[in-house]
Amino acid sequence: MADGEKKGLFAGNISPFDESRKGRRKHGNGVHMKYITFAARMIIGGLFVYASVHKIIDPAEFAVSIRNYTIVPPAWSNMLALTLPWIEIGAGGFLILGIQTRPAALLTTGMLGVFLGALIYAYSIGLDIDCGCFSSAASSTGRVGIYHLVRDTLLFLTSLFIVLTDRGDFSISGFPLLDPLRPAGA
Repeated sequence: MADGEKKGLFAGNISPFDESRKGRRKHGNGVHMKYITFAARMIIGGLFVYASVHKIIDPAEFAVSIRNYTIVPPAWSNMLALTLPWIEIGAGGFLILGIQTRPAALLTTGMLGVFLGALIYAYSIGLDIDCGCFSSAASSTGRVGIYHLVRDTLLFLTSLFIVLTDRGDFSISGFPLLDPLRPAGA
């Protein structure tokens, strides 16, 4: 080998993200990983769809839940209550169906990061509010607690796992005729 010539994974011509290496693992981990990633997609997607239904049915109650955090100006809470549930149901549906799974997972990861930040804020200042995740402010079970922080942290990490590991297995994106968002010729 000549001086200055690199050898190994980072030699410049071999990328760990090289598409030609897809499916050529020496270990059996890849087979199991696609099932774990699929299960994570179903869990996160299902939870986002489930969480959005009540918010879509009763946006006024969801607006109260948003206002209770005292993070956004009250005028914004109505706009968020009308738009956020539709974004949640769209991202969740995309994860379940396997349409643009990485962008959908990136969106859910971002939303979960914001939700987690809001929960940390509410917990740190001792707000006695319902998280507004799956129910309304009227059916509040009390103060945001450690349970909510742990739950949302695990959901955030699961969604991030999808972003990092999803390869399009079990997805509509693998079938060009079924994926309306796939660019022509891709």
